Amino acid sequence: MAFYIDQDQCVGCGACRFACLFQIPKPDENKTKYTISETACCGCGQCENICPNSAIHPLPEHKRRVVVLIDGTLCKGCGRCSKVCQANAPQGEIGKPFVIDQDKCFRCGMCARACKFEAIKVQYEGE
Repeated sequence: MAFYIDQDQCVGCGACRFACLFQIPKPDENKTKYTISETACCGCGQCENICPNSAIHPLPEHKRRVVVLIDGTLCKGCGRCSKVCQANAPQGEIGKPFVIDQDKCFRCGMCARACKFEAIKVQYEGE
């Protein structure tokens, strides 16, 4: 999922950049408004949640629910995913396959990037 910033509503406060784990929102050349690269956005929604002017929205073609799943057959239980997760969503004990607590997960994909066994997938629901 990717988000965009409605330029008519953006006040250039930078809260979106502050909230983004990857600092994807960038100021324009005049530093008065922000934009989000569709290809760089992981779709976690933190920017949308923090925007004081409700200027950030999912792109219309991306309004599908994203899920993060751990393949228990590939997960070695190393715990790398839980160390990088800001939401404490990966749950388990070292040496056993972890699972993602979907109620805690905000779908940023940091755990998938940290997994050296490629056991974690970020995908659209139903795929």
